[in-house]
Amino acid sequence: MIKDFYKGYEIRPTPDFLTESEEWSIKLQILIDKGYEVIERSFSATGTYKSKEEAIKHCINFGRQIIDGNVKGCTVTDL
Repeated sequence: MIKDFYKGYEIRPTPDFLTESEEWSIKLQILIDKGYEVIERSFSATGTYKSKEEAIKHCINFGRQIIDGNVKGCTVTDL
């Protein structure tokens, strides 16, 4: 499993393969370990990519943007 750690959060890319278009979509989970529990939230975005590797790269970038507060309607501040 590919993971990225950023500013105390763990980003887990989980892109979906879309059989009709044979492309990959952006889907990810962001987790934070509070010491007594691990809290996670799932996110997704529009757009598709030709390869799984490209989708994973964009999942990580999207997750970092969410953590930085740069994606309207997506937040981790309440985790």
